[in-house]
Amino acid sequence: MPKEEVKRTKQKSGTVVTVEEFLSLDRPRGDLIIKAGREQVAVTSLDRIYWPDEKLTKFDLLSYYLKVADYIMPFLKDRPAILQRWPRGVNAPMFFQQDVESAPDFIKTVRLTNQEGRELDYGVYTTIGSVLHFVNLGTIEQHPWHSTIKRLDKPDWIAIDLDPKKAPWENVLQVALVVKEVADEVGLTAFPKTSGSSGIHIYVPLKPTNGYDKVAEFARLFATEVARRAPKIATVERTIAKRKSTQVYVDWMQNARGKSLAAAFTARAKPGATVSMPLEWKQISKGVR
Repeated sequence: MPKEEVKRTKQKSGTVVTVEEFLSLDRPRGDLIIKAGREQVAVTSLDRIYWPDEKLTKFDLLSYYLKVADYIMPFLKDRPAILQRWPRGVNAPMFFQQDVESAPDFIKTVRLTNQEGRELDYGVYTTIGSVLHFVNLGTIEQHPWHSTIKRLDKPDWIAIDLDPKKAPWENVLQVALVVKEVADEVGLTAFPKTSGSSGIHIYVPLKPTNGYDKVAEFARLFATEVARRAPKIATVERTIAKRKSTQVYVDWMQNARGKSLAAAFTARAKPGATVSMPLEWKQISKGVR
């Protein structure tokens, strides 16, 4: 059977506020409609607690994304979204949603075939209004594809995830500098950021000319070279039991089609309501905490 079209939901009625009015509110409850640019985004249950220990609400999270809109949108725009939804907050179960069954008219969707051969309608990041809509569904973290809808099968960066597990933070910083060294030698520019969890993500922009398989293979070779240069503190061994406690896992495996990492400037569903924050290499050299 052919897949049905995405059902378009009707515009909700209610109190409409501008972005400035929304940001000036003090602990609002219930539902509102935010006029963000040309879009009217319905936001509900604004007083719902997302981080119980920090007493941060859905309103706080929506406000954060509005404040960083100019910074985060370049990393999201025109990319399919992998929705990780925590509708009851970070201490309740999360579920993945990749197939959008219903959405307002302003949410762009793109039909893709996943690894199992199923057709899925992905939501696409287009404007801050699209981010607000996804956040209202409980999407605390923003996870974009590595390619845009203009060249869906041609990623425009590789992403390396330095995952310490039990390795000391100093080792993460040292491995990051090795990643930079390898990138410099092959004529690529690497950009680091905190993961917002315990590690560092490093992005290496590419021209979108190669398919996912080729880019993932390049990422594997790249990570393997990093581990070869610093074997005491870096490894590409997936099995935790086979790693030394000093070794940082140089994870290249998120570069396959349909995989993603948490975007720069995204909030994380972690204790402390942390954020994935871009860094400069001199910060890493000086031992950023």
